[in-house]
Amino acid sequence: MIRRRTWRALHSVIETDRTGLRVLPGLRNGVGILIPLVCGLNSGHLLSGIGVAVGALVAGFAGNAGTARRRLRTMLFAVAWMSVTTFVGALAGHRAWLIVVMAALSGWLSGMMLGVSQPSGQVGLLATNALILISTSPQSLSGALYRAELVACGGLLQTALMWAVDLVSRQSAEAQSVSKVYRKLAAFAASPSRQTDLELATSLVEANDFLRDSLMPRRRRSRLHRLLDAGEQLRMYVVAIAEIARGRFYAQELGDARFAEEILRQCAPLFSALGDHVWLMAQGDRRSQPLMYILERASEELTDLARSARGDGRKEQTAAHVQAMAACLMSLRDDLVQPAILPLPTEALESPVPRIKQAWQTFCGHLTWQSATFRHALRAAVAVGAGEAFAVLMRWPHGYWVPLTANIILRPDFTSTFTRGIARVIGTMGGILLATLLMVAVPDRTGIFASACIVVFGSLMYMWVTYNYALFSCALTALMVVLLSLFERQAPLPTMADRMVATLVGSALAIAIYLIWPTWQHQQVHRVLALAVERERDYFRGVLKMLREGETASPQTLARERQAVRVSRTNAASAVRQVLAEPVAPQVHAHMMVAVLVGMHRFSDTLLSLEAYTWEGRAARPLTSGEEEIALFIDRALASLADGLRNGTGQMATGISGARQDAVRSHVEALEVNWRKLDVIARAMVRLYHVLHTLARLVHEKAGEEATDARTSS
Repeated sequence: MIRRRTWRALHSVIETDRTGLRVLPGLRNGVGILIPLVCGLNSGHLLSGIGVAVGALVAGFAGNAGTARRRLRTMLFAVAWMSVTTFVGALAGHRAWLIVVMAALSGWLSGMMLGVSQPSGQVGLLATNALILISTSPQSLSGALYRAELVACGGLLQTALMWAVDLVSRQSAEAQSVSKVYRKLAAFAASPSRQTDLELATSLVEANDFLRDSLMPRRRRSRLHRLLDAGEQLRMYVVAIAEIARGRFYAQELGDARFAEEILRQCAPLFSALGDHVWLMAQGDRRSQPLMYILERASEELTDLARSARGDGRKEQTAAHVQAMAACLMSLRDDLVQPAILPLPTEALESPVPRIKQAWQTFCGHLTWQSATFRHALRAAVAVGAGEAFAVLMRWPHGYWVPLTANIILRPDFTSTFTRGIARVIGTMGGILLATLLMVAVPDRTGIFASACIVVFGSLMYMWVTYNYALFSCALTALMVVLLSLFERQAPLPTMADRMVATLVGSALAIAIYLIWPTWQHQQVHRVLALAVERERDYFRGVLKMLREGETASPQTLARERQAVRVSRTNAASAVRQVLAEPVAPQVHAHMMVAVLVGMHRFSDTLLSLEAYTWEGRAARPLTSGEEEIALFIDRALASLADGLRNGTGQMATGISGARQDAVRSHVEALEVNWRKLDVIARAMVRLYHVLHTLARLVHEKAGEEATDARTSS
């Protein structure tokens, strides 16, 4: 088991993510680095130009992804933080003990900011590295201020360049995220599976997040919100059709499986075409008018397809979903062609102040020993402080690469630390070797060749940051080697050997500190799974409330509960993947974790289908007394499962007496006897009961196996 998981982690080092290849941002940021270098060469102040280029490099890295508003906020945050750490590092470099303390403090702060958000943690990491690097060249007060000003100028230059490019660009991160939703919807329609459904849910989470944090003009933003709402509604109908196509037990007799498969095949190209033209529709471009005609024609074709199924009972029931999709597309078309600005949801009108308050509350909430973020921050402080102390005490040439490497490698979880360590070593060795050979092979007295290398390696670093970490480490290391070669003026080959050894020491230091004081993901995963179950319970209650209250129920509340399910389920799937890569046995059995994920996936699909029927008006009756008993059983079973997962036991009890459990079982059996006569509400309740009943049986089987193993071992 350990060997298989270790090999899986090693294999992830060479994996690449094509969607993470950021060519245009890399070229844009490369231009931001090029401008100060050219100015420095022309004016004869190359070192000052390099100082500005470093500020541009870090700011560009901080604003490499996200909406324009998020990138602007992160880049300005990076400029301020980098300026402070540059100033502090230049002054503290005179005293060895002080720089050790400041490096450790900066490492702790960057670790804590990782709990606030991923970009904030990345900015903190870069600022800590800048402090370590600048401390190797101590300055006076005026010199430190001058260095800080250079870095600030470079960061502001890169920020201004990013903003200018965004102003002239017709596309945006918001439009791309909504476009991704439709492409993932097309992929799910073409091949309904848990993986494609999870990818679709992840894209919906990202698009919602992007549209909430946007500076787009209100008209375009409202159009994107309308497109996203339509995508989410279409997803419900597609899930309902997919359940019929897959021949689910509760969906039998509710439609024709072959007819459902044909519908999905016809819908996939339509959703893909919508994804390709989202950005045109968002800005009301005239070239989007033919697409409006496509929407109209698609709606008419789907309507004709639904009409063709009349007379065939099972096909006609499936065709009701097709008719609902046709109405959804026509409504979308009517909303997009009207000149008036569509209303924005309440959460999209949120001001930045609540976000700042929330970030501060999150930071303060992690100031406890029970927080995994706090423990990671302490590990980072120890790793950076110990690495800096080693570099100071040993007076090792290029010893500052030890804390740099340890800071970059150390992550909150074992899997990322282990795989990053290996990828970092491989990439660093390759980057050092590549840059050193270039510096040796091409004599450069003017600095022109070195400046060109800085631009090339800087651009590649931005392009590869989410594509492959080993390649990113190679570009980053080569960039640092070239930058330092302009200051150090030392023999390249001996310097290369020193840096390689220091990289190995820093990697070993980071992994050793993590192994001495680990925070295993398997110790946290049961809480993440419990949260996913609780969110499913909230959504279940919301759907029941809609059935009971009918038109008086709030669709906005149900939409928020549905969105919370998506977020919690994607987080749980990510946590389980990390646990399965760890070399230690999880507290909750691996099969149990996967079973919970699969069970909640089926549970969510059933609720989505039921909601789709409700919107179509085919599930508009109150629950019977027997169905109410089943609903109570399901609600308490979900609560019990969440409690058992949170306590780490994985136990599942319904909180209902034996007699009432027998009554619930009798209700279910009675419904199954008349299965063909049941409507969608009754079938859904039976389906949800069986999902949880299967989970409960699995829990008891695993508990029995563990008890048997314990008796055998004793």
